[in-house]
Amino acid sequence: MIGLKENNLNFLRETAYTSGLDFRHNWKDRKYFVEGNLVTSYVTGSKESIEATQNSITHLFNRVDADHVRVDPNRTSLSGTGGKLVGGKSGGGNWRYTAGVFWRSPELELNDVGFLRQADDIRQFANVRYLFLKPTKFYRRANINFEQTSAFDFEGNYNRIQYEFNGFINYKNNWWTEVGAAHKPRIFSNTTLRGGPRWRFSEENFAFLFFGSDRRKKFNFTLGHVNSGAKQNNFALQRYVVRLNYQPWDAFSISLNPEFERNPNKTQYVTEVDFAGTPRYITARIDQQTLSASIRLNYNINPNLTIQYYGQPFISRGRYTDFNYVNNPIANDLNERVNLYDNNQISFADNVYAIDENGGGIDYRFDNPDFAFVQFRSNLVLRWEYIPGSEIFLVWSQGVTGSGDPGNHLFRSLNNQIFDQQPENTFLIKATYRFIL
Repeated sequence: MIGLKENNLNFLRETAYTSGLDFRHNWKDRKYFVEGNLVTSYVTGSKESIEATQNSITHLFNRVDADHVRVDPNRTSLSGTGGKLVGGKSGGGNWRYTAGVFWRSPELELNDVGFLRQADDIRQFANVRYLFLKPTKFYRRANINFEQTSAFDFEGNYNRIQYEFNGFINYKNNWWTEVGAAHKPRIFSNTTLRGGPRWRFSEENFAFLFFGSDRRKKFNFTLGHVNSGAKQNNFALQRYVVRLNYQPWDAFSISLNPEFERNPNKTQYVTEVDFAGTPRYITARIDQQTLSASIRLNYNINPNLTIQYYGQPFISRGRYTDFNYVNNPIANDLNERVNLYDNNQISFADNVYAIDENGGGIDYRFDNPDFAFVQFRSNLVLRWEYIPGSEIFLVWSQGVTGSGDPGNHLFRSLNNQIFDQQPENTFLIKATYRFIL
């Protein structure tokens, strides 16, 4: 057998093992519970692949201010653990409460068999909820909930704390409303500067409001808005959600779920450059807008023959201005956290920014980070159960991916990069047969 080395695939890990154990115990008529799980991972490979794993965004052993992890270029394996322990009251009466802890050790690596966004993370949470179980003339059911969460890393850094209050009410006519608000007085990140020092964001407040009509009706809808803002306008989020569902008869349904999101940020990471032998971390103000929609159609011709369609256009555009460099990454004041380049220090030509910090000539350059990403994905699936338990699937997938002009508005990019492009088509056939023993 020809190995990874012989195929010039040394950058890939050779083996990946995971194991897990979980439990749950209930008592007092299942009113109270305790549950937990444990997961372990072990990956091996060439020195090149394991060093790349240590430097990946999931692990970032190369962080310049981390004392508990470091990159070892001679390692050929990594092993880690993760898990959770949760307990509380899940039934009986009006009150519910839960508390627990999750952890992911720095070396845990699950991305060969699943998805792990960030290792080196410890999360604690606690919540208490009150249920209004007795219907009234105004509502059928309702609840209010308070939750607290915090986050640490394995070095002991206290990274996050959040307090959230939310509530839900189902009215007498089966319309409903969900509302909530939260406060994050402490937000630190080990990953924002991509291997650079620990970074502080300004404290954040956010709120959301969703309401919708009776889901039992042939036509129902949901409208929602999320609004978030940080101190000193460090960052913000505005999200608008619409969900439309129509089922004219039992065998056919259609749904359309468009979303628009605007996500400005004064300190969006841009790149790392060398300045007089030391790393310089560049951030900037970004105005990012994202438009997406999911479209679903389901038609049951009969119990054995169904047609399903799913399509999703996605457009995201980001424009960068007000470039700056990191001065004190954990300062409480945003103006001390970064230094803004003045007009004499920064120039732009041929899609490249040139920086002269001290008036002695160009110190470094970096490319224009503006972007416009456009994508469309769709699947059409025909399922036929030709005999009980045995099926044939015919699948037609289409995909278009493009890079638009960041200077255009979102709908212009949709037209140029999706409707005017030749899609990639994929056809699949899958057949199964059930053996009865």
